[in-house]
Amino acid sequence: MLVKNKKQVKYKKIKRLKSARKKHNTFSTTKSHNKTLTLSPVQDKIKNQQATQFPIQKPVMESLKDIEKNISQLKPSSNESNMEIVFAISLKSKRASRNWQRVQNNLAKTLRTIFNNTDQHYRIIIAGHKKPTIPELKHSKVTWLKVKFPPPLHLKGYSRDKILKRNVIGSHLRRIGYTGYFMPVDADDWIHHRFVEYIRKCPKKDAFVFNSGFMVNVSNQEVWQRNRFYIGCGTSQLFYFTNREFPISSKRKDVLKTNFKIVGRRHGSVKTHLSKINKKYIMVNTPLLTWVLAHGDNNTMIKKKKDNTVSAKDYNSQGEDLDSNFYKHFKIT
Repeated sequence: MLVKNKKQVKYKKIKRLKSARKKHNTFSTTKSHNKTLTLSPVQDKIKNQQATQFPIQKPVMESLKDIEKNISQLKPSSNESNMEIVFAISLKSKRASRNWQRVQNNLAKTLRTIFNNTDQHYRIIIAGHKKPTIPELKHSKVTWLKVKFPPPLHLKGYSRDKILKRNVIGSHLRRIGYTGYFMPVDADDWIHHRFVEYIRKCPKKDAFVFNSGFMVNVSNQEVWQRNRFYIGCGTSQLFYFTNREFPISSKRKDVLKTNFKIVGRRHGSVKTHLSKINKKYIMVNTPLLTWVLAHGDNNTMIKKKKDNTVSAKDYNSQGEDLDSNFYKHFKIT
């Protein structure tokens, strides 16, 4: 009986030792101010991935100065004389809005950033249910298209609503014989005042995918630059379509027959979808677009993908105060 007890004690000691070794191999432990911080290998891997995905960016104002310098040095391309850009905006309905007046104000700011572009070879087409009462809609560059389908009743319908409105815009462009650039724009994002000039100075491409851009938290008045911009922001891609690539109607079956179907795909997977339809694209690392967050009616935040605490530190970036210096380049007034 005594021998058995000794064996049991020895077995328990070995078991505890193995358990301790296993725990030591599973976690990396560091001490700081007498507190022990324990990170699992999975957490370490995630932090390393974030550091790789979001390398430290330039200070915002330094990037903005570089943009002005670089665009000024660009020579006009051969297609500049006749190439035009359509900015396509799907406006959420009053029913789907938390604050309709705020939605209208955000749209007005977006439109003003486009109006103030140095190159005026563009047009803006907005599709929606209820027409806003803002004066910006009276601008000669703006076309309003009223949609006939009902607005979404739930969060799950928001993305589909946006795509259906893009399809309405696409079929309108087919009817009027348009050929040129097409860019989906969210109704609260901002466009750099030399964006059109930049695109038209570049050689014609099937698509531009914006890998770099700015993010703004208007609640905290913070701005920062983000890498892999197209992954998060819907205002991040521009396509070239011939007239026949636009759908003859906004019906899904007609859209799927054309290359225009790509505008309804997830923007984070745009490179894959472009390859599938044999479209060549260029990655743009010049931050010419701003993703605006925390104003109270962001679909991203309503869906709880982000919250009002989003900041530069989440993207390994350098946050700066959102002030008049930034608005000199993204002209919302």
